[in-house]
Amino acid sequence: MPGLDEVLHYLGGIWHLVRYRQDGFRWLDLSWHGLLRSFWAFVWCLPALVVIWASWRLYYLGRMPEGTTAGADFILKMFVIDVAGWLLPLAIVTLLARPLGYAQHVATLIIASNWIAVPFAYATAVPFALALVVPAFAAFSGLLLYAVFGASIVLQYRLLWMCVGKQTLLAATLTALFVLPPLLAGQGLQVLLGTLPG
Repeated sequence: MPGLDEVLHYLGGIWHLVRYRQDGFRWLDLSWHGLLRSFWAFVWCLPALVVIWASWRLYYLGRMPEGTTAGADFILKMFVIDVAGWLLPLAIVTLLARPLGYAQHVATLIIASNWIAVPFAYATAVPFALALVVPAFAAFSGLLLYAVFGASIVLQYRLLWMCVGKQTLLAATLTALFVLPPLLAGQGLQVLLGTLPG
């Protein structure tokens, strides 16, 4: 598992790339070994995800009938939903690489997207943590969450644009593939697994 120094090094490269600096690629390990190690990013996201799950659990319980429980099985379901949301766009992007003509960029796309997910996860956890600690700020937390989501889409596009050789249409298409399928699948899985209040 990559240590903190290594992760921060990779995130430095991501920061350069979203600022359209080509030297950011030199900060990333773009080898096959680096591709495999980039999936450790999910483990680095887990503390932030736990905060999100805890906040969502309280939201769920607050809108369900008295006596409703949400124990370890609820957290496990949230874990499954997030794993699916992580892997689904990567699978789609990989499957479409040859038909859409960006196969040479797939490894770079996956590595960069995995690592940028770390700051995205912690930024997303902030409004959830605020709602968890200060429930009275729930409305503000909601607005902050929308702001974080919007910023993450912009940064994801900038990163992907660099990864595919500055091809605007392709970067926009890939951004949509990274954003929309996890949202739709996550919503469907929440209904299926019963983690949506109602």
